Amino acid sequence: MNSRRLFLKSGLVLTVAVAASACAKKTVISSMPDVKYMMVIDQNRCTGCQACSIACKAENDTFQDNFNTRVLKEEISDKAAVFTPVQCNHCEEPMCVAACPVDATFKLSNGIVVTDWEKCDGIGECVGACPYNARFFDDRYKGKAGSKVDKCDFCISRLSKGLMPACVETCPSGARLFGNAKMPSGEFAKYLEKDKLISRFPELRIETSLKYKKSRKN
Repeated sequence: MNSRRLFLKSGLVLTVAVAASACAKKTVISSMPDVKYMMVIDQNRCTGCQACSIACKAENDTFQDNFNTRVLKEEISDKAAVFTPVQCNHCEEPMCVAACPVDATFKLSNGIVVTDWEKCDGIGECVGACPYNARFFDDRYKGKAGSKVDKCDFCISRLSKGLMPACVETCPSGARLFGNAKMPSGEFAKYLEKDKLISRFPELRIETSLKYKKSRKN
């Protein structure tokens, strides 16, 4: 299996609430109090090229016809369209976490919502609980009740190596920005300071770690 799932299964990020003496494999990515990962997507820059989806597919080896990130297209006139990249929003209070009966899905202190595939039994309560349709079954890997459930985790194995998520690194138009919201820098910091950012489906009033700069075309 790819490095992302091996990373999760190895126990490196599964020790958030465990004492240090009991977790020799503990990694800084799960325990740094000054880290809150966040992604900003500027719809004015997104061209719908699908480079992010392709890079994500290659990086995470997601199941056939399923993607951790997708790009939606909305035609608003004969000459204009708005593109909206969508994925797991890493909610402040994730409904998927509350719905999981075996605690296979949980949130790290850095804000990333992850899934422990060793615990996941494939019941799929989390799939229906997600308001963003961001979780899906991977039929290649069976649990006790059904297939394992997959979703975006901000390329956590890449973050542990000091790399950006694959979608961010690959975006040719710079529509995706990523960083530590507690210590932002560069263009990412400028977006957080100056731009009005919204969550997807703002009417739901769900606070998320994925924010959008809305298209001026709307």
